[in-house]
Amino acid sequence: MNFPIPDLNLSFYSSALPIILLSLTSIIALLMGVSKKCNSVKSAMWINNLSLLATLLMIIRLYGISGAASEMFLSGGFIAGRLGYFGQGLIVGVALVVSLLMGDSYIKAKFFRGEIIALFHMVIAGMLTMVATDDLITLFVGLEMASIGIYALIGYTSPTKLSQEGAVKYFILGSIAAAILLFGFAFLYAATGTLRISEISVAIGKISGHSWVELGAILTIVGIGFKMALVPFHMWTPDAYEGAPTGLTAFMATAMKTMIMVAAIRVFENGLSGVHGVWVPVLGFMAASSLLFANILALAQQSVKRLLAYSSIAHSGYMALALAAMSGGVRQYSVPSILFYLISYVVVSLGAFAIIMWLENERCENIIVDDLTGLAKQHPFAAVALSVFMFSLGGMPPTVGFISKLYIFNAALSNNLVGLVIVAAIGSTISLYYYMRVIVRMFMMEGSPVLGSLIKPKRSMVTTWIVGGSVAIILLLGTFLPESALRMAKHSAAEVSGG
Repeated sequence: MNFPIPDLNLSFYSSALPIILLSLTSIIALLMGVSKKCNSVKSAMWINNLSLLATLLMIIRLYGISGAASEMFLSGGFIAGRLGYFGQGLIVGVALVVSLLMGDSYIKAKFFRGEIIALFHMVIAGMLTMVATDDLITLFVGLEMASIGIYALIGYTSPTKLSQEGAVKYFILGSIAAAILLFGFAFLYAATGTLRISEISVAIGKISGHSWVELGAILTIVGIGFKMALVPFHMWTPDAYEGAPTGLTAFMATAMKTMIMVAAIRVFENGLSGVHGVWVPVLGFMAASSLLFANILALAQQSVKRLLAYSSIAHSGYMALALAAMSGGVRQYSVPSILFYLISYVVVSLGAFAIIMWLENERCENIIVDDLTGLAKQHPFAAVALSVFMFSLGGMPPTVGFISKLYIFNAALSNNLVGLVIVAAIGSTISLYYYMRVIVRMFMMEGSPVLGSLIKPKRSMVTTWIVGGSVAIILLLGTFLPESALRMAKHSAAEVSGG
């Protein structure tokens, strides 16, 4: 058998430079961790923040110079295109913001260690690989690079009984989901004879019987549904989110969701569009279940992180609704609406988790809703900002959450998914109760002196700038600038059909 020798030219290296840089800094950080002279919190923080900033600037430049058409390398193993760079930019931007917040938190010394930063950078490199590939095997390798590293980070960064329990549950369920996903890829390869996502759709049109393709599509949606935290594959999410340090929770809730959503767009829009009659009903059921059950279960949560975990599951349901709309006749709205929703959700979630991290300390590591009672009197800026985030998560105007849900509903209605839109509207109405419960606690109830003495956050310019910037972006994208963000989402979506 003859294997083609890959043409690794200068264009490939410049396009893949963000991944190469993070891989190199991961190795450097690991070597620093075993060095007596270089193993310090300050040095680990500098190499982490500077490398992430340099990587983000590279991605912005590559996005700016890339055209509507994508360029493939390594026989589809790597794609240089706007959709990939869009996902990479969001992921690295999240990682940089989380790193800045970690540097201002009480677990700074636990996070900025050589081995932790090495793991963190390999996780990000895996994510960047997954969002920029047309090959199923490369996609799976990138997914497992990210997932295995996250398992370790949850249990090892700040080891507690809760964090290790969450890591073990995530690892066991994640391993099962990875096996199911790989089994699905195997069936797709056996039926079509190709691992290229873009070629699978062409091959499906030439096959008379689709039974193996249909089985592969179902197994694939199950594996991806787990990573998206869709009901009924959501069981790991509350425990992992609650057990992990809050910075890592923010990273999982935003960067992991960005990674899996961009990959899902490629797989279902480019690869499995020929058997949409199989995976659309499954995806629709998972979306409806997530929108209802996650919001109902969130009503009973006291831990703020568990509440946001169920909120994250519900928001995955909204994006799954738009994924299901990619199978219809009017498909040009679906992918841009998902990308716009990702921008909205990432900004809102980072702002909310930034406030939670600011309130936490060694004595009060897991904030509950009751701890926020009377926050408006003690810290009015934090209370107002958190209210804006809750309003946006609930989809209330004039925030970007309202506009992003409007785009999702428009994409679904354009493809006659009226029943799913009704379910989404009911779920959104239910969610307003637990979002408003937080606001009522902060503004309309007196604070407890015991809890007030536990939560004594210090002044933080980093948190102030991040929270203030998040609030400004949420309000601007919800009022004056939604068209600009949607235009960028449309440009990024042009790489795949339906964009």
